[in-house]
This record gives sequence, C-alpha cells and structure tokens, in this order.
Amino acid sequence: MHLRSLTVQAIGPFAGRHTVDFDALGESGLFLLEGPTGSGKSTLIDAIVFALYGKVASSEASEERLRSAYAPDDVESVVDLVFEVPAGVYRVRRTPAYQRAKRRGSGTTTANATVKAWRLPSGVDLDPSTLDTLGVPLGNRLDEIGAEIQKAVGLDRTQFVQTIVLPQGEFAHFLRAKPEERRGLLQKIFGTEVYDRLAQRLAEMRREGDRACVTARAALASASSQLVGAARLTGEEAAEVRAAIDAAVLGSEGLVAGVQAVVTARTDGLVRVAQTAGAAATAADDARRQARELLDQVTATDSLLRRRAALRTEREALDAAADTNAEAVLRLTAARAAHAVRPLLVGLERAETALDGARKALRAALDAAPEDIAVPPAGTALRAHVQARGRVAGEEAAALARLVDVEAGLEVRRRAVRDARHAIDDLVAAIAADDEWLAARPGARTTLLTELEAARTRAARRAGHESALAAATELVAAHRELASTESSLAAAVDARASAATVATAALDRERDLRAARIAGLAGEIAAGLDDGDPCPVCGSAVHPAKALLDADHVSPERVERAEADRARAEAGLREAAERCSGLGERVDGLRARVGQVTADAAEQRTTVARAALDEARTAEAAVARLAPALDGFDARTHERETERAETVARLTGDRSVLEVTVLDLDASEAAVVAGRGEHPTVAARHAELRGRSAAAGEVLEALAEEEAAQDEWQRRRDELAQGLAEHAFDSAGAARSAAVDAGVLAELDRIVTAYASALDRVAVGLAEPPIAELAEDLEVDVDGTRSAEALARTRAEEAAGEARVATERAAAASAAADEVLAAAVALAAAVEAAGPVARLADLTGGGGGDNARSLSLATFVLVRRFEDVVAAANERLLLMSDGRYELVRSDEKEDVRARNTGLAMRVVDHVTGQPRDPRTLSGGETFYVSLCLALGMADVVTAEAGGIDLGTLFVDEGFGSLDPHTLDAVLAELGRLRAGGRVVGVVSHVEALKQSIADRIEIRPTAAGPSTLVVRAG
Repeated sequence: MHLRSLTVQAIGPFAGRHTVDFDALGESGLFLLEGPTGSGKSTLIDAIVFALYGKVASSEASEERLRSAYAPDDVESVVDLVFEVPAGVYRVRRTPAYQRAKRRGSGTTTANATVKAWRLPSGVDLDPSTLDTLGVPLGNRLDEIGAEIQKAVGLDRTQFVQTIVLPQGEFAHFLRAKPEERRGLLQKIFGTEVYDRLAQRLAEMRREGDRACVTARAALASASSQLVGAARLTGEEAAEVRAAIDAAVLGSEGLVAGVQAVVTARTDGLVRVAQTAGAAATAADDARRQARELLDQVTATDSLLRRRAALRTEREALDAAADTNAEAVLRLTAARAAHAVRPLLVGLERAETALDGARKALRAALDAAPEDIAVPPAGTALRAHVQARGRVAGEEAAALARLVDVEAGLEVRRRAVRDARHAIDDLVAAIAADDEWLAARPGARTTLLTELEAARTRAARRAGHESALAAATELVAAHRELASTESSLAAAVDARASAATVATAALDRERDLRAARIAGLAGEIAAGLDDGDPCPVCGSAVHPAKALLDADHVSPERVERAEADRARAEAGLREAAERCSGLGERVDGLRARVGQVTADAAEQRTTVARAALDEARTAEAAVARLAPALDGFDARTHERETERAETVARLTGDRSVLEVTVLDLDASEAAVVAGRGEHPTVAARHAELRGRSAAAGEVLEALAEEEAAQDEWQRRRDELAQGLAEHAFDSAGAARSAAVDAGVLAELDRIVTAYASALDRVAVGLAEPPIAELAEDLEVDVDGTRSAEALARTRAEEAAGEARVATERAAAASAAADEVLAAAVALAAAVEAAGPVARLADLTGGGGGDNARSLSLATFVLVRRFEDVVAAANERLLLMSDGRYELVRSDEKEDVRARNTGLAMRVVDHVTGQPRDPRTLSGGETFYVSLCLALGMADVVTAEAGGIDLGTLFVDEGFGSLDPHTLDAVLAELGRLRAGGRVVGVVSHVEALKQSIADRIEIRPTAAGPSTLVVRAG
C-alpha cells in the first residue's frame, strides 16, 4: 500500500485546510514529521487511520480529538486520503461526528459522521481543483465503505497499526504479542487463510465420514434387529445371528459376502416351511368350500318350506274377514262423495254471512252521514246523489288546503319580522364599536415596531461578541496551562538533576566493581586450579605460588546487578531528559501564544466579552418574542377590519330582506280573512268540508260492498246445486250426514287398501315356482349340516393361519435380509471412503502419530513465513545492535492454553549467550528490535507474490530512547529502504533526526493556538 496524498481540515490542532503530498515525500524513501510536543504530529497518523477505518490509530484514544477546537462552527471537519494498492487507486473522504451550534436558536446539535469513496483511474493527477470530477463512486454508507476499504487494503485496523502505521503505544505490539495473536496477523498479511479453510474442510469431511460410518453401523445393527424380529427367532438364535454379523464386519474377509452368508442360511429354511404350510391350507380350504355349498342348499330349502306354511295361514285369515271388508268399501265410497261436496256447502254459508254484514254496514254509513247526503230528493238514485254531494265538498276542501298552512305560520312569521328588526339594531352597534377599536391601532403598532428594531440591532452583534469571548477564553486557558506547565518543567528539571546524580553514582559503582573484580581475577582463577591442571594464563601445570582469593572478592553476579542498576538509572535519566525537553517546547509554544497579554488582562477581556454576549443573547430572545408579537398584532388588526366589512355587508342585506318579508306577510293575512268565511278559522271550515267528503265516500263504499256480497251469494248457491246432483245426494242435509272426519276417511282407505294388497301378495307368493314345486312331505336336517360346515371351516382357518404366519415370516425375513445386505454394502462404502479423508485431516490438522510437533498445515506454512520474517529482521538487527542481539523462532508454547506451537519468539543475547523473552528488553532495545521486525516483514511481504504490499511505513515513537551510535545505525538502515521502493515516515522531535533527514513535514503552533504545516521535499 502506498499513500499518495492527505488533506485535513478542522482536524485536531489544524483549524485550516492542509494537504500533504506523499508522492513528493516518498521519492527519497525517508521523511520526517517533526514539531513541538502537542503540535499535531500524531494527528496526521490518526487522520490516515480514521480515513481508512473510521477510528483513530491508538485504541486508547477518543475520536473526539479529531474535531478541531479552533475551527468555527460553520467549517466542516474533513479528512481526504488518496492511496494506491495493487487493485487500483482509491480516494476516501470522511467527516467525524462532533457538536456544533444550531443554525437556528441557541444550543448545540450533533453533526453526524459521513463517508464517501471513489475508485480513481490509474496514473491520475492529484490536482485538488479537478479531483472531485474524477473516479467512480463506491457509495456513501459507513458500513459499505468500511468493508470496501478493508477489502482493498487487506488488513483490519488492528493489523494496520501493527504493520504500516505504528503509533505511540502500539509500536512494539507485534514483538511482544502472543503466538496466537501473531498467527492472526501473519495469516492476514500473507494470505494463508486458504490452508486453514482446507484443514477445516478436511476436518469437516472427516467428521462427516465418521458420522457416515457410525450411521451405517447403526443402520446395520437396526437391520439385524429387524431380521431377528421378522424371522421370530428365539433369544439364543438372535444372539447367534448378531454375533455372526459382527464377526463378518470385523473379519478380514469381505464384509458384504460374510453378512450375505449369515442371512441366507436363515431365510432359506423359512421359505421351505412356508411352502409346506401353504399346500396344507389349500387342501383344507377345498373341504370347507364343499361343506359350505351343502349348507347353503339345505338352508335355502328350509326357508322355502317355512314361507309356504306362513302364506297358507295368512290366506285363511283373509277369507274369514271378507264380509267386514265389503262393508268398509261402502262407507268409504259415501264418505269420499260427501268430502267432494263439502267445500261447496262451506262456500255458500260464508256468502250468506258476508251478505248480511254488508247490509248492516250500509245502514250504519247512512245513519252517520249528514241528512242532505243520506236522504236523496224524490226521484233521484242514492248512489248518484251521494257522489255529487261528496265531489262538491272535496273540491272546496282542496281549495282551502293552502290557506290552512298559511294561517298556521302567521305567528311565526310575525315573530321573525320582530327578530330581524332587533338584529339590524345590533349590527349598527357592532360597526360603531369596530370603528372605535381600529382608530387606536396605528399608534400601538408604531411603539411595538420601534422596540423590535432596537432589539435586532443589539442581537446582530452576537457573532462578534462570541468571537471575542472565544479568543479571550483561549488566552485565559493558555495562561493557566502556561503556569501549570512551567511548574511541571521546574519539577522535571529537579527530577532530571536527581536522575543524573543517581546515574553518575550507578556508573561509578559499576566501574569500581569491575575494577575490583579485575584486580582479584588472579585469585579467582587460582582458586579453580588443582595440581596438574594447565593455567589458563601461562599454560603451566605447576602452580608453586597461587594467588589468594580475597574474602570480599567481587562476583560476576554483583557486576551484573550493578550493570542492571546503571542501565535503569540511565533509562530514568533519558526519560527525565525527554520530559524536560517536551515541557520546554510546550512552555515556549504557550508563551508565543499568549504574547504580551497578561493573565489579568485576559480575564478582564473575558468578563467584558461575556457581558456583551449575554446582552446580545437577551436581545435575541427579545427579537424572538417581539417579531411574532408584531405579526400577531397586524393579524388581529386585519381580522377586525375584515369583520367590520362583513358586518356592513350583512346589515345592507338584512334590511332588504326585511322589506320583502313585511310585504309578503300583509298579503297572507288578507287571504286568510277571505278564506275562513263565516267560520272562526280557515282550519275549522276546511275540517268541516273534509268530514262531508269522507262521509259521502263511506256511503259509496258500503253500497259497493253490499252489491258484491249479493252477487257472491247467488253464485255459491248455483254451484252447490250442481255438486249435489253430480254425487247423487238428494239434499244438502244428506251430504252433511255422509261426511266424516279426515282421519276416519284415511283409516277406511287404509283398511280397504291393505286387505286388497294382502290378497294379491299371498296369491303371488304361493304361485312362485320354487314354492309351488315343493313336495308336500319334504323335510331337511339344517342343524346337522351346519355343524359339519363349522367343523370344516375351523380346520381350514387353522391351516390358513399357519400358512399365512409361515409365509409372512419368510417374506419379512427375506425383506429384512435385503435391508441387512444393503446396510452392509453402505457400511463397506462408508468405511472405504472415510479412510483417506481421515488420514489427510490428521496431517493438515496437526494430529496423527507421525506429526511429532503437532503442527497444522496452516501453522506450518506460517512458521516458514515467520522464519523468513525473522531472518530478514536479523539482517538489520545484527547491524543496529553491533552483533549483540538476534531473533530466533521457538517451538515452545508460551502458555499451556496455547493451541499451536511454532510462532513463539526469543531474543538471543550474544554477550551472555542466553535467549531472552522480548518483553525483558529495555525501551531503546525494544524500539530498534521492533523496527527491524517490522521492516523484515515488509521485505518478505513485498517479495511474496499475492501478499499485501507494505509499501509505506510510519514510526511514531522511540527515537529519543536511542544513544547516538544506535541512532546512526538505525538511520543508516532506514536509508537502505530507498532501494526497495518503500517509504518510511519518522515522527519525532529529536534534533539529530532533523539534521539527518532532509524531506520533512514541519508542524508549528501559531500564536493564536492552531497549528500549521509545511511540506519540504526535494
């Protein structure tokens, strides 16, 4: 991966927009990020990691540090990164989430994080003015772009900060990591996941093969149990069969052939038994069928004899009842004739009753009608007279119907006229009140508008007051931080002096102990010499005067402890010096920021600016209150003016309507007086006319009903006379005497019909050929024949049952035998298929007796790659450590819970000849050993086809812990990277690096607080 360019805006200490051209910096292969502590060097590293993964580099840092505290609210925080991988050139633009002021009103709101990404064409010119017009968009969703970028880079955030961007606190993580952690990182970098997937697939296939074998064995056992059950074997026989099948499975001979021999021996005997039982059942069934045919013949003959006897008995009984049946026939004939005439009798009776009722109704209607209607003049028909009188009364009532409604509504209309006059008076009063209210509105509006304009003028100054307050607050904070930092610097200077004293004393003690040990070394050598041993100094085997060993002789352990004390003291001194340097740079930066402004002046500026801002905010609140109030004032004025206009229009209309209503009322009252005549009201006259018309109608209706009833009575009498003659009745009384109830009639019909049916049935039955042909003295033995048939049936059923059981047993055993053979074939196939897979799974998974180191295939591949990384790292480490340290891979597990071996690491100290845990190295040693390891990994990955291209490396800590000699060696090694095409960015403020590395990014804080950067390349 190669970085092309980085643009930041409002990020960390950078308030403005700054662009870093990594293409220009990468031409030399080595560049420096330098600046005072806290100026923003690590912020650029965080910006790169944030652009790719949406999080900062250090796992312990917060994303809130991304938003610049110096940027105005309307300036967006942006990171724009262009990078190149083997898959192509990509551009990603991210904004972090942060709190900004609301655009309307007061308070803050959250600006959400956003992301956009593009794939750029190869060889693209990274001109900022045209960059936005290039590339294919990849989306704008956080999860979508995150997955796309990680796929392109090939590393997740944790792996990225361990191999490409090595931030503060994360640099030595790979060196000190556990083997399992190294395994994940190496696997991702070298792309060896395929071996893990292969091993997992083979292990899964082995489990599938094992399950298939277990399932096949279970199926064979189940089929064997089914064979035992189907053949209905005894317990001893079943045990023999199972043992034989198990022996065939475990035997060295063919599994299927052995199982087939066992089951065939059992099924052949069962088939022979079934054939014998079947022949016996066939013979017994023939005997049963013959006995059944004889029984059916005897039973049928006996049934015919019984039926003949019953028919003869029934015929004798019918002959005895012949006279009674003849009498019933006569009664039935007369009753049926009377039943036919009965409806005519009933109809005549009803017609007579209706005629009498109609005559009474006519007399009642004449009595109720007025005399001039009920009594016609002499010589005039009643119907014509009533019709004429009723028509005249109806016409006069119809003419008065409208005036009745008019008369009823007169009072309501008079009341409406009075109400309309009162409403007109109210409208006149309302118009006068509106005129008075509207006259006072212009003056009140002028006062409210003046107050609003004054508040707006004060509120417009808020932005200036906020800027002044922010600047004053920053100065106050800078003064406070300056005082605190100066105090810390004084304490750090004292601590550095104390550390220097301790380091000097430790160095003197080590020097004295080494000198004392050298002085007494002769005695130490002599103490180990016996007579005859050659002297390691002169080689003589004779020792006439051996040197004596002093009682307080210095041992090697004391020297080593003194050396360790000296190393710790020197490390403490370096740490104290670095702290003093950092604090000094911070003090200088803060002093430049505060300038000539004193702390009291800064506090006074803050107080004045805050008071002015409060006044502006109060004015804003007044504007927010007065502007709606003015709008509401104008709205109410407009509403009142609209209401007055509507009232005037309504007054004009109401007056016109009232005039028309009064004229219409006068005309209606005159018509009512004319219409009531001599009656008190029009309604009374109308009611009298309607009563006369109704009385005439009732008389006419009664006349019509009386005439219709007379016609119906005459028709019914003629029909009855005709019906009596047709059914041979002399009179109506004779017909009534012959009539019976419907139940009696039905009973007579049933008796006569039943007698005739019985005679026919008996005659037909006795004439049937099977009965007519029977001999008079014929007899049969039904019971004896039935007993013989039952005995034959029992014998046949027993034989059939025995044959069925034998046949079913043989068939079930044969079917079960087929299942056993099929299960044996499946088991043989499963065992044959599972063997090679299990062997391969053991080899790739680190199992098996021939894999003494228990290395899986994936781990074996990673071990080879890891050895290459260690070898590449040692090429640099031997130079940087002057041949003292060398990295070696170890097969030992660092933890009993570790799953794999082969990825542990030790540091061989060639001074002591002992391997060391990497975690025991000092700070400076850890730095350059980790650096060699990271560079070695970049060498191997770059040389590997298909690996991840680690073309760019950032180092963000540790150079201050190196002594001058080691620093020179490290710089020389970093300089060798130019030949490999890789680029290393060094983040440091060590003065020696500034003098050694020409290409750099210079970051400086300004007097106002924000930092700025300058790229110097070429």
